Amino acid sequence: MDMRERLRPFGISFEKSLEDLIKGIRATNNDNEKLNLFMEKAIQECKTELKTSDLELKSTALLKLSYLEMYGYDMSWCSFNILEVMASPKFQHKRIGYLAAIQILQRQNNDDALMLMTNLLKKDLNSVHYIETSLAISGIAAVVSKDLALDIVEDMSKMLSHSKPLIRKKAVLAMYKVFLKNPEALRVYYDRIVEKLDDTDSSVVSATVNVICELANMNPANYIELAPRLYAMLKDSNNNWMVIRLLKLFSSLSLTEPRLKNKLLPEIKSLMVKTKALSLTYECINAILDGNMLLSDDIDTAQLIVEKLLIFFESNDQNLKYVGLLAFIKTCKIHQDLIKKHDKIILTSIYDNDLTIRETSLEIINSLVSEKNIVPIVTRLTIQLLPYKEQQQHLDEINKKLTELEQEGSNGETDDQHVIGSTQQPIVVSEKYKYLLINKIIEICSMNNYENIPNFRWYLGVLNDILKLNIENKISNVDKIISQQLVDIGIRVPSVRSKLVEMCLNLCGIPEKPEEELLLFKNGLSNCIWIIGEYYDEYIQNDEDDSEDEENSDDESKNSIDKYSAIEIIDSISKQEFLGRLGYINFDSTITIYVQSLAKIFSKFCIIFGEGSWSTSQFESAKLLSSSIIKWFNTFANSPNFEIQERVLSFIEVLKLVEESIDTCLETIKASDEEFEYPPNFLMRGYNQLFSLSTFKPVGPKTQQKVQPPVDLNLDETFDDQSLINFHNLYNRLKLEDLDINFGDDEDIIAGEELEEEEEYEDDDNDDNCTLEFEDGNYDDNGTATEKSSIMETEKNKNKKNMHKDDPFYIDLDTNEEKLLNSKIKTEKHTKKKQKKPLKPKKYKKEKVLLIEEEEGETTEKSDLVLSKHSNFMIDSSRLADLDLKQAEKADECFANEYKDEEEPEDVVQQNTKIESFPALPVKRKPKKKIKKKVAIIE
Repeated sequence: MDMRERLRPFGISFEKSLEDLIKGIRATNNDNEKLNLFMEKAIQECKTELKTSDLELKSTALLKLSYLEMYGYDMSWCSFNILEVMASPKFQHKRIGYLAAIQILQRQNNDDALMLMTNLLKKDLNSVHYIETSLAISGIAAVVSKDLALDIVEDMSKMLSHSKPLIRKKAVLAMYKVFLKNPEALRVYYDRIVEKLDDTDSSVVSATVNVICELANMNPANYIELAPRLYAMLKDSNNNWMVIRLLKLFSSLSLTEPRLKNKLLPEIKSLMVKTKALSLTYECINAILDGNMLLSDDIDTAQLIVEKLLIFFESNDQNLKYVGLLAFIKTCKIHQDLIKKHDKIILTSIYDNDLTIRETSLEIINSLVSEKNIVPIVTRLTIQLLPYKEQQQHLDEINKKLTELEQEGSNGETDDQHVIGSTQQPIVVSEKYKYLLINKIIEICSMNNYENIPNFRWYLGVLNDILKLNIENKISNVDKIISQQLVDIGIRVPSVRSKLVEMCLNLCGIPEKPEEELLLFKNGLSNCIWIIGEYYDEYIQNDEDDSEDEENSDDESKNSIDKYSAIEIIDSISKQEFLGRLGYINFDSTITIYVQSLAKIFSKFCIIFGEGSWSTSQFESAKLLSSSIIKWFNTFANSPNFEIQERVLSFIEVLKLVEESIDTCLETIKASDEEFEYPPNFLMRGYNQLFSLSTFKPVGPKTQQKVQPPVDLNLDETFDDQSLINFHNLYNRLKLEDLDINFGDDEDIIAGEELEEEEEYEDDDNDDNCTLEFEDGNYDDNGTATEKSSIMETEKNKNKKNMHKDDPFYIDLDTNEEKLLNSKIKTEKHTKKKQKKPLKPKKYKKEKVLLIEEEEGETTEKSDLVLSKHSNFMIDSSRLADLDLKQAEKADECFANEYKDEEEPEDVVQQNTKIESFPALPVKRKPKKKIKKKVAIIE
């Protein structure tokens, strides 16, 4: 070892350097196990090196540990070694020590090390070498804590007057970190910070503006008085970065002082016109928007902003496009007219190759959609749901027509179905973005009561295409939101119900569909079958839709021949085996809706026949349909889902009565030799009225607010005074019983174990009688026990009084109260002795006491726990934001308050410890016997 130390000054070292460590990590990077072993070995080597007295070796070890700490290893154990290297007179060692402190102590909670570091930091701050002072300021800014800020703030303030501009600049920036930990220091040194705005060095002034800008973001009202000086700097400064910080500062100040905008807005607009830097242009626009300087009637400023933003969209830099789009959206929210005028910007952003730009553009697309452009916009959005390979085929058709339009040129407005803008390219998107697209398509199509939908057949086709694409995409919850949209359309648009039922029949697997596709649409089946049941009669009778195209109506009339009858629908549903499995799931309500809808289909089927006379074939068709429904309902008669079971059994009995009435009509036809007979009143006037008495109507989201509450409604008034009195009596009685039980337990402890054992043997002979007496509930109005138990309790009390006659700490009870308490305790004991089980601690009493303590303790402990887990180096600006510089306080009081805040938690802990007291004599508690409750189980 001595030879190694002698050779080290000549550059000969046998230990691994940081370079060797990095090479070793890269060599084993492919194998995680080898990499972990290598790092563990390196840490052990560093621990060995830290035990030496050679500072050169220690500094190298700390350098390697700082590098390994970035891999997630806990290096807080070497905090004192860091202090040792920081105290080295050699600057190279000191720099490594500060680097390790910034790297390790910043992430770990090392209050002990920071306490020892305070004097070292003060020494380095006042060093004659300004490089060491600069190093100390950097370390303070990184590791400053609340205690350290209180001790170091005075020394840091002296550095604001240092002769070197580097030190003054770093001191100003470090003071901001000190203010975050010690907000009251801002009152004392605020003027010293403001003085640096007049510093001779521009870098110091820029640093001061940065600090004031950050402080103004928290509480702008404190810095309004600086507005004239800052405004002069804004006009005179030639440094773009200084101007950008001033613009950010003024955007915060103008929120507190709106009168500033009259002075600032012309100057900011002048900067926008003069400058060619896009960064400064964007900050000017952002300052106007964030500072609420743009009003709805200020058209000139809005046009200037949009004119400058167009430069961002013409750039090939995606970052410029994104920030430009954000500013454009903010501007359009104030001036809605600009959206229609510059719609190409948003429409082009919808299908931009950058996914972030696409998502951002979707926020404002609602204001852009109209009846003319909704079809191409939805088409563009729907194409993004396609797989990547299939997108190109559809985009080629759109881009081809787009190119033709650009070659021809547009003379005025065009009614083309394709959006004018840049060509769209295929892109791979995530499921989250696809789900966002689907919600946005539904939102823009359904807004304002579907006012932008040109043709509902087209919209139903879009929803159907989305469901087909979801078979491959398999995005969860899509089937539910699409089916809810179908229900809303069915309620609001009567003319499209026939087409809607046809679509729902296909979605429900009628007549035939693979079971895998049906399971993917499981969450939407209930809504679709509800639509079928609700509008089945319109599906059969109505052949028209909302389309004005004659060809489409002709095609629809041809397809009307292929409509499915009710019997075919029931047969198809009965063949779907997975529905039978759903019916035996407790928390699935799909079959519940199926049962209701099939019963409704039977009603609609009978309504189609009319209330006039029916033929024999019509009666037989109705009976056949009823039998098919009853047969399918019987499969769920034993369902564990009680709601399904109840509905099925109810409808089975009702349909059986319907069949009996139909049989009666058929017998009447045969007996009278007539071909027609009126349907039974039970069916037409009874059963059908369950479903056709009223129709569903759309309800607005704010309709409930329009309902006026009754004038005489008083929610504070009791409905029944006697019930309230009974409740209070019951509550007081239970509260008294709890007190009795707790008090009785204390008496048992005082009495001792021997007396309890004697009572057990005495009471065993009379266990049966006592148990029967108390189980029969032989209590009088005052809650006392029977006469026999009263005599036993009296004897027990006499024994206790004789036993504790000379005990000064024993408190004797009143006769009546003692009689009441002891009788209840005795009752509980007799019931427990009936159970021949091992002794266990009484759970009821423990649960109740622990519950109260946990509730109070959890809230206190939870808040303390969060505070303890918070690192001292995490920036918390809440206290600094609440600071008001206008309130004059003395500096001594400020710092005294800081120390007082630190001492208060200790006082609280001491007070809390005084509340609890321990018993003078340890008494062993005998566990109580648990009462077994008798429960009747229905088998």
